[in-house]
Amino acid sequence: MSGAGVPPNVAYRWRELVTRCIFLPMSAILTRKLRSVFQTRDLSLLWAGQVISMSGDSIYQIALLWLALELTASKAITGLVAMSSYLPAIFLSLVAGVVADRADRRRVMLYADAVRTIAIFGIPLASVLGILSPWVLVINAFVIASAAAFFNPAKDSIIPQLVPQSGLLRANGLIQTSWQLAILTGPAIAGGLLSVTGLIPLFAFDSAAYATSFLTIWLLRARPENVPTAAQSGQRSSVVERIREGSGEIKRGLKFAAGNRVLLPLLLITVADNLFIMGPAIVGIPVLVRETYNGSASDYALLAMAFAVGMLIGTAGLLIWGRHIAKGKMLLWGMVFDGLTFIPYFFAHNLLEMTVYSVIHGMAVPLLTVSRASLVQEVVPPEMRGRMFSLISLAVVGMSAFSSGFTGLVLEVITAPTLFLIVGVVGGLCGVIGLLFAKQLRKQN
Repeated sequence: MSGAGVPPNVAYRWRELVTRCIFLPMSAILTRKLRSVFQTRDLSLLWAGQVISMSGDSIYQIALLWLALELTASKAITGLVAMSSYLPAIFLSLVAGVVADRADRRRVMLYADAVRTIAIFGIPLASVLGILSPWVLVINAFVIASAAAFFNPAKDSIIPQLVPQSGLLRANGLIQTSWQLAILTGPAIAGGLLSVTGLIPLFAFDSAAYATSFLTIWLLRARPENVPTAAQSGQRSSVVERIREGSGEIKRGLKFAAGNRVLLPLLLITVADNLFIMGPAIVGIPVLVRETYNGSASDYALLAMAFAVGMLIGTAGLLIWGRHIAKGKMLLWGMVFDGLTFIPYFFAHNLLEMTVYSVIHGMAVPLLTVSRASLVQEVVPPEMRGRMFSLISLAVVGMSAFSSGFTGLVLEVITAPTLFLIVGVVGGLCGVIGLLFAKQLRKQN
């Protein structure tokens, strides 16, 4: 019947009431939250570029190690390929830190992305030319990691030039989500493309991703800082003088870190933790998937996605509650959690259980990475920041090189599940030692 239902004027009033009382306030709250997280145009550009480039990079890491396993069927050689992805941090980190402190950080990042764009495209080119071999993978991984050794301290050091100091924790949390989203989207893309294109075209996709990152960094307008450089002072130095000046800058950076009661224990604990943890995480996971569960590259990508989901959950928690937790305690408890959440890998019976455990393990990582970056940015003066981030990179990435090479050899003797049980216990103990003895770090807000 035509008169049934709610009268039009009543329905209109209800719609208007719902719009004014619910939708508009919620939209305003969401807008304010997004503005508080993204903060500035430049931070948003950096975040977008990192999401894209790291998505490509996560594809690269999956494709690189799986391609090494396919070419050689050797866990030791796969460990060597993984090791070559981290060795440059040992040789170049200190120099890269000085460059990040003395040069235009934005320009350093541009050069690094240009190198990575070109170098990664070398793998599909080598495949077309018929010269692809494990040694080509080793050299390519070394070049990519060398560029990253310069890019990463410059990126971490430039963040205080993009946001006010009060927004550093949120900015670092946001930048961490770029890595986490990349690990989520990259493997999803890789899993979708693998069945259609195979492994080799994935490297071309990664090359295009770095080209996109280059564009976003080119658009940045970073706030200048009072960091003296030869270009600013109008002085021209000879090559010998520049080497001498650089050596002096490295020594000053090392002396500053050694004398700082927060940075020194932070560096020492980071070295110990990553020496045990990173190799199993990098080399052990694909071996576990391939040999223990007879899985495929797509299954490996699925575990990487689960790990990313966990990190996103952990970062969301930090963005909501992080300001109420002392950063030193956050880092040390995160280290304990990071180690202990490897132990369930020993008890997993199938890939579904591994997926759940990967989510749980991923939740620990932001506690380490976000708090560590924020501590360095707050404790270290701008003229030293690049060198301190390079030391962090040396502690993390450098130890990953040794850990990856050693893990490949260990896996020739013991099974992957047993390895994860051992490193889970040892990794958790590193955090416990920090809580017991690194008093100044533990108290750092």
